[in-house]
Amino acid sequence: MVLFNAGVRAVFESHLERMPTDIEARWRDLMAGGARSEAFGPLTLQERLDERQVETALVAGRRQRIVNLFVTLVLIVGVAVGASWGWQEFGPGEDRTRGALQFADTDEPADVAAVEGGPPVAEPALSTALSDPVSVLAGDGPVADRVTSAPFVRFSYPPGSIGASLFQYANSGHVALVGPAGFTDDACLRVSVVTEELRPLDTVTHGPCVETIGRDATVGCIGDTAILLALDIPTGEVALPEGGTGFADAIRLQLVADGAPDYEVLTVRGTIEVDPDSDIVIPRFGGQIGETIMFDTGAGRSGTCNLTGDFPRRP
Repeated sequence: MVLFNAGVRAVFESHLERMPTDIEARWRDLMAGGARSEAFGPLTLQERLDERQVETALVAGRRQRIVNLFVTLVLIVGVAVGASWGWQEFGPGEDRTRGALQFADTDEPADVAAVEGGPPVAEPALSTALSDPVSVLAGDGPVADRVTSAPFVRFSYPPGSIGASLFQYANSGHVALVGPAGFTDDACLRVSVVTEELRPLDTVTHGPCVETIGRDATVGCIGDTAILLALDIPTGEVALPEGGTGFADAIRLQLVADGAPDYEVLTVRGTIEVDPDSDIVIPRFGGQIGETIMFDTGAGRSGTCNLTGDFPRRP
C-alpha cells in the first residue's frame, strides 16, 4: 500500500507527467484508491492460489458458523425439553389438598347413612385380589438375602383366592373381602390405609393372628364367605408421627400366615390404589341391620354376609 499526503501528491505529479501514458494511468488509479489488484501486472500463480485459498477459507468459515449456530439451537431446545420433563416428573408439582381415596359427600349420621345407598356395586379401580406372596426365611443376615418363594401349601388360602373392594358404608371407609368358605373365621387379615410412600395411617387386624398390629377391626358385616372391615380413611393431609405429612392414597391388604419356625414373614398381599388426579369416588351402599348383603369384587370372586350394626369407632 502506498500512502500519499497532499504535499507528496503535488511533488509526485511532476514525475507522473514524464511517465508513459499507460504507467501514468496505473499510478493515478492507485493514488485514487482504486481496487484493481492487477494495476502493476497480472497476479502470479501463487498469488492466485492464495486468493482462492482465502476465499475457500471464508466460505468454510461461514458454513461452520451456520453449523455451530444450528447445533447450539438444538442443544438449547434439548436442554429446555429435558428440564421441562424433569420438572414435571420430579418437581414438587402442584400442592395437593386431598388424598387419592375420596368419598361421596353425605351429611347423614352414621346410623342413617348405613341404610342408604342401595346394594353394593364394586368399582373395578378400587378392587383387587390378594395374589402377591411374600416370604422371608427365618434367620440372621440382610432381609434381601432371605427373600424366597414359599410353596403354596404353606399358606392357609392360596394366592388369588381372596378378593377385596373398597366401599363407603355408614359414612366411613370399609373394605369388603370375599373368599373361600370359612376364611373369615380362620384367616389372619390385616388391612392398612397408606400414603404414596407406604407409610401407614390406619391399620386394622382381624382373625387368629400370632401378632396383632394396629387395632382390632370393627366388623360391619360378616358371613362364611365375606367380611366387611371398617377403616379410618382421611380425605385431607395428615401429619405423620415420624415427621412430615401424607395423604391416604392406597389400601394394603394382607393374608398373614403362621410361618414359624421356617419363615419370618409369610403373607399374601394386594393393593388398592388410584391416581390422585382421578375423579373416582368410593362407591356407597347401605342396608338394614341383619340384612344379607352380597359383595362381588370381580373375576368370579363373590361372597355374602349379614350386616352387624357395628359402626366404625375412630382411633
